Amino acid sequence: LIMTLDLYLAFVIYALTTTILPGPNNVLLLSEASRHGFKKCLLLLLGIWTGLITLMILAGTFCTILSIWVPKIVPVFKYIGAAYILYLAWRTFTRKGASSEDEQTKEKPLPFWNGFLLQFLNVKVIMLGLAAFPGYFLNGASADNNNFYIGASLGANILLTLLFAFTMTICCGTGNIIWASLGSILRPIYNKYYRIVNTIMAFLLIYCAVKILLV
Repeated sequence: LIMTLDLYLAFVIYALTTTILPGPNNVLLLSEASRHGFKKCLLLLLGIWTGLITLMILAGTFCTILSIWVPKIVPVFKYIGAAYILYLAWRTFTRKGASSEDEQTKEKPLPFWNGFLLQFLNVKVIMLGLAAFPGYFLNGASADNNNFYIGASLGANILLTLLFAFTMTICCGTGNIIWASLGSILRPIYNKYYRIVNTIMAFLLIYCAVKILLV
């Protein structure tokens, strides 16, 4: 079990490019931040990150065992995850704008547990963990003077799993912050054109649900 620096950098590039694109997490944060502002979405953001790092640790720890059950697990999570995201799309579509701060505070932003639960219903995130960990972290690459390597001890397995989980969370978190910040910047525009924005966000979430079903 060897992890080279070159392989790790390749994983970082892969993680950034696959997690910064529109997905259930990013679209949801864009929608919520445009409605409530960045600060009020911090608990949702924390829930997403907590759920993500928990899921990535589980994926890394039980990757071999889970891979045996993937054909049975994926169809179930596909429909549950798609249904949950469609629910979020409906909630986004039916959301009303607010003309004052008092009206904006009547509807609370999504809580911590919505973000946490979404990770375990998102087949894209699950498959990302199951595919990326063995593909990048269980490769039998050789080490040289420019690379670091880790042996196949129990401690090394734990270190690799934590490295994978934290790296994936940081990469995803970068995209999350970008999308939430964009939503916060567009907040005044949202209050004026909320029907159009809600419709676009709802269709993006529907698109995410369809992509999950097509995995």
